[in-house]
Amino acid sequence: MLPQDKDLILKQKVKLYNNIGKMSDCEGRLLAELEVYPTPRIIWEFEILGEMNCNVFNKIPGQIHELNPLTGHNFYIEKYGFFGEIINDFGALKAKRGFTNQVFYDDIEAEAHTFVFYLPNAIFHHKSLNQTELKKIVIDTETNLEIEEKSSLEGYYIESVIDDIWSIQLQVNKDALEWLKPENRNTGTLITTFGVLYQQKSIQAKNVSELQSLTLKSAIERIQSFSHFLSFANGGYTAPLYIQGDNYTHNQSSFEKTPCAVALVSQTTPVEQLGESWVMGSSDLKVFMACFHSFERMMQNLYWQETFRFVLNQYFQAIRPKMTWEIKASAAGAALERLSYTILVEEETDATRKAQCELLFDITQGNIAKSRWNLGRGAGQENISVTGKRLKLLLEHIGLTKSRSYNDIDDVPLFLGVRNDAVHPRVGAMTIGERWKLINQAIQWIDEVLLWRLGYNGEYLDRVRGMETSTNPRYELSLRDLNW
Repeated sequence: MLPQDKDLILKQKVKLYNNIGKMSDCEGRLLAELEVYPTPRIIWEFEILGEMNCNVFNKIPGQIHELNPLTGHNFYIEKYGFFGEIINDFGALKAKRGFTNQVFYDDIEAEAHTFVFYLPNAIFHHKSLNQTELKKIVIDTETNLEIEEKSSLEGYYIESVIDDIWSIQLQVNKDALEWLKPENRNTGTLITTFGVLYQQKSIQAKNVSELQSLTLKSAIERIQSFSHFLSFANGGYTAPLYIQGDNYTHNQSSFEKTPCAVALVSQTTPVEQLGESWVMGSSDLKVFMACFHSFERMMQNLYWQETFRFVLNQYFQAIRPKMTWEIKASAAGAALERLSYTILVEEETDATRKAQCELLFDITQGNIAKSRWNLGRGAGQENISVTGKRLKLLLEHIGLTKSRSYNDIDDVPLFLGVRNDAVHPRVGAMTIGERWKLINQAIQWIDEVLLWRLGYNGEYLDRVRGMETSTNPRYELSLRDLNW
């Protein structure tokens, strides 16, 4: 029996398997559970039946084993480690306990037409008001007609097309929304969101053969990538803990009885550590989700894979609650440095411009860079550091220019002063209030660079004017490469 909604949403522990299984040449009872709270992990226990002598039980605790998978009925654990054992009253080894990162139902190469998945701590649902109400509909089984509709607070959903074939819908119920509220001071991790990766064509298709299918392996990769993208809106990591693929049979409402599925351990941020992302009430998450196709193209480049991973980690430090100004300033500065290099150098297609910008990042060519860019305190020179010039060019690259009535570049040296104070043992003359304002502005620059690169054309948090204020895009989307 595969886990259902009621077994997953807001549950601290999920039973994945509890039946007869095999470990190498031994038969016994196999139990596997996904512990969601306080942080995700999968544990298993294998109990020997009878007086069998199992060689595999001599494995060293803590090691990962791949040669002898743990198997059950339509269920298997390919890689696992040991962390404990149970001895009976006669001193004989009776059972082993261990851990794993993922368990499978059926085959990872099995294909399906649609996939459901479950995300933890998806607090963006609580922040954004721009979602559609979930309605409870009752259907007459004889006429197949709707006989009652309730638009009470069942929950909300967001859905968006992500490419020419596939769409994604994310649902959250009212109980999960209540758990996500910061004022309730919940901690740890629970599954809050039900997602569906589906084909719009399935609604009109007259024949199942018209539909495309994905392997479970491909679906895992795409849903994990989508979750990584979504984490930027969430203010902390969210990722699927359970994915299930289903196949249509003769019509769109009929599924096969033996779907493929996987439960997996993914990096998640505890709900109490989630930060204030760019999402607020007026933000359009449907428009943001439609940017996932741009994100996928972006992540085809190795440098963006590394940059996004690094920037996201620094960004989460910069927005995490109760962090000191020193940590926030340092993290924001590191993220902006990395984004500057990726966009000004790695993505630059003009060879001359690329070489000029690369000089600014070469610490061995500092004097040449200053000469080439005419930086210094002399007459006719631009009085800004090499680091400041890099950040200034980044902001101008996305359209934050004085010609468009934005004076952000004037604040670049001031923010760098705050960052220097954060990482060097010295005290500047700036007040703590002035420091926080500049740090919040720098975090907003991170928001804007990434949202610009993704092509988001909706409202987002204005960190400078206040936490309850939104702004339309200050960046210029027409400056993006048409191939993005």
